[in-house]
Amino acid sequence: MGDDSAARLYQAFVSQDPAAAIAVIEGVRDSSSDKAKLFDSLFAPAMAMLGGAWAAGVIDEDTFTQASVVAEQVNSFVTPPATAHDTGITVLVGSMHRDVHSIDKNVIAAALREAGHRVIDLGVDVRPVDFFERAEETGARMVIVSAQMISTARAVSRIREVFEAQGRDDVIMLVSGGPFAADEGLARDVGANGVVRGAESALRLVERVARERFAGSER
Repeated sequence: MGDDSAARLYQAFVSQDPAAAIAVIEGVRDSSSDKAKLFDSLFAPAMAMLGGAWAAGVIDEDTFTQASVVAEQVNSFVTPPATAHDTGITVLVGSMHRDVHSIDKNVIAAALREAGHRVIDLGVDVRPVDFFERAEETGARMVIVSAQMISTARAVSRIREVFEAQGRDDVIMLVSGGPFAADEGLARDVGANGVVRGAESALRLVERVARERFAGSER
């Protein structure tokens, strides 16, 4: 794969050109002998560029939203089937209430599923109480909340407040999205235990939390 393939895919997203995005993917697929790594080597880096550009103010909110739509349209071309052994770790993922951005959440969910984790995707515009209720229903002790706007990122604190009010201090809450990537202090302010910066970061954090916090217990 050429070094500029991820950059070209990112540009296709920003240009709102699904055909160009698919052409980049198919070009890499034809030249790659290891198709299983297509997601990690092409799609995830392009999405990291997109999130970084939004966080740095290189692209505006409308461009980011439209680029995310294109990325979601081509996601199925690069997402491999889940084949890993079941880890037994249940993770809730969802976008914060009043936030309808889904691509960051989808990338993280796909990576975790591929690694064998039990992912429950709550979708977008998820109310704090819904995170709590699904955690109670499923026994999940780890939540990843995506927020791509400053207003919704700050509101993530309400999720932590709901869990604490119900005596669920054991739930680990990770956050993702441009506002958190740009300011780790914001993550601490909302009560998060860590910041997810893409697929690889999600895998590392989930596995570390499971090892350090949940070892020998029901996860």
